[in-house]
Amino acid sequence: MKMKPGIIALITLTLVLSACSASSSTTETDKKASKKEKAAAEFEQTAALIESRSYQFAVRSATPSGGKTIQITSLYTMKSMDGTFEAHLPYFGRMYSGGYGDGGSIEFNGEPQELQVTRKDSKNNISVAFSIQSDSEKFEINMEVGSSGYGNLIISSPKRQPVSYYGLASALED
Repeated sequence: MKMKPGIIALITLTLVLSACSASSSTTETDKKASKKEKAAAEFEQTAALIESRSYQFAVRSATPSGGKTIQITSLYTMKSMDGTFEAHLPYFGRMYSGGYGDGGSIEFNGEPQELQVTRKDSKNNISVAFSIQSDSEKFEINMEVGSSGYGNLIISSPKRQPVSYYGLASALED
C-alpha cells in the first residue's frame, strides 16, 4: 500500500506539533511551580525578619482616611528592636483633640501592649498588631506585609483620623 506524500507530511506535522504542545504545557507547569516556590521562599525570609522583631518599615506613601495618597520623599520609619517599637511618621488627616504642637507627626517609643504576630501561610503574608502609648496618646497599630516585604501600616488613635502608610519592611540599618 502506497501513501501519498501529502498524507505523510500531514501525519509528521501532527506528531511534531503534539510533541511541542506537550513540552510547552510541561514548561508552563514548571514555571508556575517555580513561581510558587520562589514566592514561598521570599515569604519565609520576610516572615523570619518580622518574627525576629528586629526590622524597620520604611514609608513610601500615606493615605489619610477619606483623602488622597501622598507620596513620601523623605525617610520615615517605624522600627522594631529589642522588644520596643519606635516611630517618627508624618501625619496627614484631621485631629479630633489635642494641644498646641500636637498632630504634625506620629511619634512613639516604647514597649508594645497586646503584641500579636500572625502568619498567613496560605496568603504569603504576615501581620503585626499592637497598641502603644506615647506621651500624649495611645495608638493602635496594624501592619500587614507580603512575601516581597511590601505592605501596609495602619495607625489609629481616639484623637485622630486613621492613616494608612504603604512601605517596605527590611532589616535594620546601622
